[in-house]
Amino acid sequence: MAAVDFAHLHSRGLRPDEAVLEAASEGASRLEIMKGLWDHWNVNLVQPDNPSTDPAGYPTVVARDAANVALGALLIKYPKATAAEVAAFEAVTDMSQKVHALAMENRVADAIAFHERLAEDRLALRTLSADECREIAAAHIDEAGGVLRIQDDSSTLRYSWGFIFLYQSVAYLDTGDFSQMVAGNSPLLVDRFTGALWVTGTAERPDFYVENYERTGSPNPILDA
Repeated sequence: MAAVDFAHLHSRGLRPDEAVLEAASEGASRLEIMKGLWDHWNVNLVQPDNPSTDPAGYPTVVARDAANVALGALLIKYPKATAAEVAAFEAVTDMSQKVHALAMENRVADAIAFHERLAEDRLALRTLSADECREIAAAHIDEAGGVLRIQDDSSTLRYSWGFIFLYQSVAYLDTGDFSQMVAGNSPLLVDRFTGALWVTGTAERPDFYVENYERTGSPNPILDA
């Protein structure tokens, strides 16, 4: 899909709210729309001197604002980033819908956490390695406690955006005794761009949750996709 021409929208005399609606209808992401408003209407949706919208002070950010805070603060960090650079970042990370989905789940800290891995001098993000993503999943199930363990690499599902990890009881994995298996162990999705972990489900095959995640930023249905 071709990038939305915000300069053209501005030259037509559209108000910012009108431009937002038209750009969204043409497929522009939240991040690209924020960049367009900044560049052509001088609209800054996040004020850097306001502690309530400082990514470092995320506990004070209300959930409904978390996505705008995370994305707006990114633009503040890189004021010289071009629209093309912003669009490229968005195309690779799909950050707009991911932080929106996290915000809708009231996961404010997770929505903003990717800022910790942004480069200092240019719009770039250090992605998490497979080992780092596995560590996140292992911590979630308290693998160190010795009861549950992430299954071996051959069972890990790999995608461009991250991984889905399966886990079972240590007793079953070590002995193969089916009576030691645990039930209800929903696969764990870890995104290498955001660093967020999502618990999927057992009612559907993994492909169902993957499709949901790639479409909405959440493996499970959300109220406002």
